[in-house]
Amino acid sequence: MLESELKALSPYPSLRPGQLRIAKAVYMTIGQGLCTIIEAPCGLGKTIASLMGIVLSLRSNLIKRVLWLTRTNDESDKVIEEAKRLKDRGGSLKGLSLRGKSSSCPLLRGVNEELSHLACRALRDESLCPYLHQEKVDSCADRLSYEQGLVTSVEVIQAAIKEKCCPVAVMKRLARNSNILALTYPYVFNPYVYGAYFKSLQMREAAAIIDEAHNVVESAVEYESKVLRLSTLYNTIDELLLRRAELASPLEDLVSLFEKFANSDLSQGIDISREEVLKVVSKFFKDPYEYLLRLREVAFEVIKTRALKGLTIRCPTYSTYAFLEKALRVDHGYVIWLHLDTEGEPCVEVRPLTYDFKQVASKFHGVVLMSGTLSPIGAFIKFLNLESENPKVIRYVKPKYGRVTFIVDRSVSTSLKDRSEHLYRAIVYKLKVIRGSVEGGLGVFVPSYGILRALEATGLKELMRGLTLVDEGKGPSIEVFERFKNYVEGGVDATLVSVIGGRLAEGIDISSRLMPVAIIVGLPMPEPTPYNLKRVEKLRSLGFKRPHRAVFLEPAMRKVVQAVGRLIRGPLDRAVVILMDRRYSEGLVRKYMPKWLGYKLYALDNPLCLLQEALPSLKAEVYEEKHHDEDDA
Repeated sequence: MLESELKALSPYPSLRPGQLRIAKAVYMTIGQGLCTIIEAPCGLGKTIASLMGIVLSLRSNLIKRVLWLTRTNDESDKVIEEAKRLKDRGGSLKGLSLRGKSSSCPLLRGVNEELSHLACRALRDESLCPYLHQEKVDSCADRLSYEQGLVTSVEVIQAAIKEKCCPVAVMKRLARNSNILALTYPYVFNPYVYGAYFKSLQMREAAAIIDEAHNVVESAVEYESKVLRLSTLYNTIDELLLRRAELASPLEDLVSLFEKFANSDLSQGIDISREEVLKVVSKFFKDPYEYLLRLREVAFEVIKTRALKGLTIRCPTYSTYAFLEKALRVDHGYVIWLHLDTEGEPCVEVRPLTYDFKQVASKFHGVVLMSGTLSPIGAFIKFLNLESENPKVIRYVKPKYGRVTFIVDRSVSTSLKDRSEHLYRAIVYKLKVIRGSVEGGLGVFVPSYGILRALEATGLKELMRGLTLVDEGKGPSIEVFERFKNYVEGGVDATLVSVIGGRLAEGIDISSRLMPVAIIVGLPMPEPTPYNLKRVEKLRSLGFKRPHRAVFLEPAMRKVVQAVGRLIRGPLDRAVVILMDRRYSEGLVRKYMPKWLGYKLYALDNPLCLLQEALPSLKAEVYEEKHHDEDDA
């Protein structure tokens, strides 16, 4: 009975192996208020299968609402687009994908989310926002709900702007009567945003689907962190000297403190204690929180003035206030450290050492965490502090999904002690030789932007045959990928170079048809910064037997697996991946590669020989599969 009801919802004539199992797991999780962890291949159809389970649970009145959490707005929109395809004849699903003010407000688009809320308040208080018209908001929301039932954030924004009303207000209005909401992590992980949107909703009567769950802890830590560049601190002092000069003195001393540390080697960063920051502020203000209050007042005045005059919303004072407000309230679970950002600029950051996901899970009646790359799942469960929840684990294992030939190049290593100009020249030479043997698309993923710049300085672009497209991390990554795709489909040899863990190595479907060969340069281990070393100490105090592995090795291998997952998007995908670092071993690959992936592993000093043997068979398989697909069509 259950299986037939689920199958009836599918938009496809048949289901792939594993989809029905996922749909049933989601249904049971929601109905019984469980915690379930699902590891299944990228491209299997986890989204549509999960939606089938959600629809049936809503029809059965097991739950009132489901929140689907994703990393990006585009991924949230895709969830709603998939939901529209279901054969939901009774119209069980009603909902939308949400976007914040910074990506939806026609007046404040591109503005920092926190600043946009303050600017919005200033415009509302003075009745100067032309989009704040409650009757138009209600009319737009009612029409969208009646005509479509399921709408994406893009559709809401387009409709609201056309009717000259606030897109955010329309989304909030629609959310009240929605039983499925697709949204990004901050809506739940950021307490301020969570309260603004869901204060009036009963989340204990809601379930949560956490997509791309391997990112959960890292993303939550990012939202709990505050970063202050020294250049922003200088601009804050200038801003305060024009408005409230007495508030600039503590920051001038703070600059002196940071500059004293900055004269040292910042390659790994320097730990700064909360007491040192507190001492500087207390020198001028007995009550440091009074100082914070005054900073916030100035910041709001600046934002209000700029908003009312129609100027670009920016305020260094607010950035400094937000950093100090976090830094002065931290406990032993946080680290304040001075380091260099990806652009080489000194910045000071306050960052939590761990994140207890259980505090998020406790908000909901039933939680499903999904990803294609969670192995080893036991370590993942422990890191999220979900052992006491006794989560149900669903693995997709048979049949194997896609196939990869891994070739370990044992002749190089990118560990810190091995890095040198000689190493970078050797890597570029190897890349050049491999590029000369590969036709069409080639991918190169490197551990960090620092190594990327070093390879570019050694002649990476000049020496590679064909076109070399580099994702520098400064603009939209998708544009770089689309150029690569167009060149390859046009018969041009093109190389796509990106950083492991960046948007091109995670979150974008590349497919082995475009990139049959990828090179992963090095093992992307996090740097041994004061922050990471303190994380090791913190995890050890929490009972982790191998905290060093949890902080360094597991994040590195998860990034590697994600990069491999970009190529394997379907059961017929085949790829060759060269792991250019001797630290890769059979045991390491076997432990961290997901169980659903079929692969072979070879290790040698000259990967080119094996690559030349693998490429002809790879081409033959792709040719056969292409014609097999055409025959089926």
